[in-house]
This record gives sequence, structure tokens and C-alpha cells, in this order.
Amino acid sequence: MHIQDFDLSVIYPETDDLFELYEQLTDLKKCLDSFRPLTTNQVKNITEVFDTEYTYESNAIEGNTLTLMETEMVIHRGMTISGKPLKDHQEAINHRDAIQLIRELARHETEFNQNVLLQIHAIILSGIDRENAGMYRRERVRIAGSRHICPNYLKIPQLMEEYFHYYEANRINTHPVELASNLHEKLVTIHPFIDGNGRTARLVMNLILLKNGYPITVIHSDRDQRLAYYNALETAQISETGDNSHFQRLIAKYVKKWLFQYLNLLSDNGNTETENRGYYFFQKIEPYL
Repeated sequence: MHIQDFDLSVIYPETDDLFELYEQLTDLKKCLDSFRPLTTNQVKNITEVFDTEYTYESNAIEGNTLTLMETEMVIHRGMTISGKPLKDHQEAINHRDAIQLIRELARHETEFNQNVLLQIHAIILSGIDRENAGMYRRERVRIAGSRHICPNYLKIPQLMEEYFHYYEANRINTHPVELASNLHEKLVTIHPFIDGNGRTARLVMNLILLKNGYPITVIHSDRDQRLAYYNALETAQISETGDNSHFQRLIAKYVKKWLFQYLNLLSDNGNTETENRGYYFFQKIEPYL
């Protein structure tokens, strides 16, 4: 069955209601689960295409100048791009390695804790800032252009203890996408590292998503979407009531978009290995075809 032109938003329409969004995501994950286990070729195709895009977009948000094609050349072919900073090359390689790590952690059902967080951050700053890689900051920092004031570095140990307590208290009964977005927002708000906070927070988000059967989700780096992402973060950070629903909504819509992309890719079912897979998904869309 080839349904590449089918618009899944017919079944899962646009909504700003968080409860409805999480219900849609739960059902979309059920559709994705119906294709599991994925074949070796499917896993290879998905990781090569989507992980490259993730590395490009996450680094570009932070100012990396490599294009998508250049990122692919660096992380898959080991090429050096003339005229581009060596730091940009190292950031691409590091991010590729960090994605491989979170996939392994999810595959082995490793629990998320402080050691895992510091391991992710150590990879992100590997070969860039050895002194601070995998270490909480020991000085004050400010986020350029933001109204959010980062906590004093002396408060970091206590704030991170509370951060992991939040995870332990909510990892079972909170919707996985809500949990992932909250851990993302809270980590950026605490800003525990001297550098690499955004990339690390997005990797933590995706680790939680992967651990719960959701696909890696990519936040886009083009000007409008980057500003929407920053604004949603800042709205949560300066909220007097701690309301981060705007950020939750943004992340939930991104997860929905990437679930659509994964399902469209997997549903192009020309492989006999996958002949009987996707039953729930195809049953869901059949009335609309």
C-alpha cells in the first residue's frame, strides 16, 4: 500500500488543546507500534536520514554554519568542509555521537539520571571545551537577548537534585511527551552548564521520547521556528505561575509532525518483510482512502 499523498491531519486535525494533542500522540504512537519491530533496513534508513537532519537543525539553532548537506558529509563521510570552522565540524561529530548514545541508552532501558545527563553533555563539548565537558558550571551566565535570569551557579546542585526528583516522581504517571518537554524546559531554565545547554536539553527530551517508544523529534532552525522555540521557552521561564503550557504545546506539535513523517515512511509498504505490519495504522486510515 502506498499512501505517501495521504494527509494524516484528516484523522488527527490541528488543535491547541493539550489534552486532545496528547490523546492524538498516544494513538499515533499506537499506529507506529503496529509496524514494530522494524526491519534492519528500516532502522538504517530512518537513522541515517533523520539523525543527520537532527544534528544539522539542533546545531544550527545554536549558530553552527554547516548546511544540511555539509553536515551529512562531515558525519557520514568524514570530510572537511573548506572555509567552515573546525569547531562546527566537531559539533556535528559530537552531536552524531550523542544521538548514538541516547539510542543505546533507550535500547538498553537505562534509567535517566545525573550520570547519564553528564555523559551526554561531555560528548557535546568533547574536543571543544574539555575543562567544562560533563561538568556543572562554576560561574554566572546570561542568555543573550533573554529576560530570563539564570540561577546563581551555587544553586545548581540543589536545583539539579530537584530536577531529577521531578523526573522520578513523574516518569510513570505523566504523559511521556509532557514529561520530555518539561525536562527540556526545566534544564534550559536552570542552565546548569557553561555551554551546550540547548543541545543537551533537546537530547534529554529525545532520550525520554525514545525510552517511551516515540521517535526522535527535531525542532527546526529557520528564523521563524527558532524564534517561536525561543519565545515559548522564555514565556515559560518568566511565568510567575510556572505555566509552561505554551512550550508543551509547541513540543507536542513537533512530536506529532515527526510521527506523521515516520508513519508516512513506514507505510510505503513494498517490502515483504513488513507485509503484515502496520495493521492498526492501515485499519485507521482505510475509511479515508
